[in-house]
Amino acid sequence: MAKKRKSWPKQSSLLSLSDNRPGTLAFVAKALGDMKVNGVNFLTTTSGAEGSGQLLVDTANKAKQALEGPGLSYSEADVLRVAPRTPLHARS
Repeated sequence: MAKKRKSWPKQSSLLSLSDNRPGTLAFVAKALGDMKVNGVNFLTTTSGAEGSGQLLVDTANKAKQALEGPGLSYSEADVLRVAPRTPLHARS
């Protein structure tokens, strides 16, 4: 009998688009914090007057509510979450 292969852990990634101006990142972080959403990873980029943030969070539904409350737009995609066998801080 063949071994059952473990499925990869899936997680939601939210991409939020906004203006590139001071305080925008703090505004998004506060909205997520107020809903008790834990950020696993956060990547921000800018291009001229526009910015975007890709969020990996522990609870996607709460994060979507947090972004929708103040009217922030976002799109959602599934991603695979992979952890190295040896933690990065333990490597020499």
